[in-house]
Amino acid sequence: MLRRRRPLLLLAAVHVVLACDAAPADDGAASSDDGTPAEPRQLVDLYEFVAAPDERDLFRADKPDAIECPPIDGFGPIDFGGYPSFEVHTDFCDYITVEQPLLDDVHAGEHVNVRMWHFDLRAVEPAIGYAAVSIEGQVRWEYEVEIPSDGALASYGWVTDHDIPAGTFVQYHVHNHGVNSWNLIEITAGPPP
Repeated sequence: MLRRRRPLLLLAAVHVVLACDAAPADDGAASSDDGTPAEPRQLVDLYEFVAAPDERDLFRADKPDAIECPPIDGFGPIDFGGYPSFEVHTDFCDYITVEQPLLDDVHAGEHVNVRMWHFDLRAVEPAIGYAAVSIEGQVRWEYEVEIPSDGALASYGWVTDHDIPAGTFVQYHVHNHGVNSWNLIEITAGPPP
């Protein structure tokens, strides 16, 4: 009986974590004295990611010789406890890099934050799960976790030291072995915390 309730309890916990840590909606009204937005805003559209071509895949050195990674089963946008997310199912897709152009400028001194959730990570043999975000061809955010591992929310970022124009490519990458689910929830920019 507890096994049947566990997915519901996990989903409820995820909903509470996401609701408590959600970035405020950008209504375009507030800005700081220097003209930069005063509230965090989305830098990506979770429904617009596409597989990165090999020549632009910053993580291709880790790419296995043979991969299968069908859209829909392996990766794509999904409702995640009432929030949009970009999901990678590693039982169908154990390696993927997706990309899209930034939706907005990022100003020097702004905090760029990445929020990603993974459910319990399991594999036949111990392994390392890896997720990363690159902007301007530079890895800016990395997350490594030993497998097996319990579900967790990764939410942290960095303060950029220079302006990054809208249209610059951002890549999101995941690789691991096992039957696991990784959900990118947001990549935002705003004032430092």
